[in-house]
Amino acid sequence: MKRLHHNRWCLMLVALLLGSGGVSRTQQVQICTEDSFTPNYISQLPALLRWRSLPIKVYFVRDDHYTARRQQLAVEGFNKWVHITNKRLQFSLVESEREAQLLVRFDPSTRAGRTEYTYYPERREIVRAEMVVGVQGDSAVDIQSVAIHEFGHALGITGHSDEPNDVMYPRYKVGTLVSITARDLNTVKTAYCELFDGGKPVPLPERTRGLPSSRDEPRKGRIVCDEPQSAH
Repeated sequence: MKRLHHNRWCLMLVALLLGSGGVSRTQQVQICTEDSFTPNYISQLPALLRWRSLPIKVYFVRDDHYTARRQQLAVEGFNKWVHITNKRLQFSLVESEREAQLLVRFDPSTRAGRTEYTYYPERREIVRAEMVVGVQGDSAVDIQSVAIHEFGHALGITGHSDEPNDVMYPRYKVGTLVSITARDLNTVKTAYCELFDGGKPVPLPERTRGLPSSRDEPRKGRIVCDEPQSAH
């Protein structure tokens, strides 16, 4: 019942992207076992992904829904992940879409968010992402909450937690700022294992990330969430 209820809130679509293979890469990136940093909710995710290098280059699209205030609130939300990881995970703002790895748009028709990403499944690496932050009502707290949650997806958390206190729970409460929990942090630390002390690397023969393979073609994932829970 819990899983069915969860699926009513969020729809996870993962579709194949037909295209050419990526550039060959031979450098190994450290992978952690799922029990390296606990508690976490990795077992609930379709996949745990990561970016190959940091900082992630972010561009806010200057369309009719863009405002400097909305960007500032979203950046403040993104920075919650930067601060809680002691700046081990970082992003930088760029001045053009051409330079960007992550595009961000605002949508005044919803209070929810969605994230789409292109990734290599064998390497478990994201190469590009697009995020939509719902800004209906223009509440500073709600915009930050959506931004924090969606940046968690953009970092590589491709699903949701079933624990309501976690920032990656599929719904937030209107008017209540979400907070990154130990479970959220441990999940993302596992993806970026080499940046944190205490991780247990996966044995070398099991590693596939960073290895060139003709089978490792790019795919697309999309996470779409429903509206948040009312404060009343």
